[in-house]
Amino acid sequence: MKSTQNPHSYRHDTDVPSFDDTRPLIIFDGHCVLCSSGVQWMMKHDQGGDTLFAAIQEPIPQALYRHYGLDAKAFDTFMVLADGEPYLRWRGVMKAARLMPAPWRWMGQLGRLIPSFIGDAFYDWVQRNRIGWFGARDICFAPDSASQSRFLKHSQTAQ
Repeated sequence: MKSTQNPHSYRHDTDVPSFDDTRPLIIFDGHCVLCSSGVQWMMKHDQGGDTLFAAIQEPIPQALYRHYGLDAKAFDTFMVLADGEPYLRWRGVMKAARLMPAPWRWMGQLGRLIPSFIGDAFYDWVQRNRIGWFGARDICFAPDSASQSRFLKHSQTAQ
């Protein structure tokens, strides 16, 4: 999905709480084992990274989803919000990869060669089956104290 809105349009939406959007934000399903394991993998392979993470179960990500006309309860795509622009589905996966150090960044660049209709179909297939294949957590994934700085805080405000 290419945003039809201007970058940072959510800043003017009174329903979206103010937050620090100077760093890329990856919104994931905190109950999904695949999703939360992916976040843990990203943190392990990019320990000094600038990327922030937030579970869709949190208020700011839910407000962002509503702003972009997405259903936060259905959660059929994770979002990468970078430079005020939302990246969803296949574009989101490729953007997340490009935020990582090499060689993952290179894979994200190569993945851009795959047409969106093919990448989105693959993404949708995995998304529909992720809970059945990998399971779900009863409670939302929470970072340990060492990883806390990589997660968007409820009370974070714009810088």
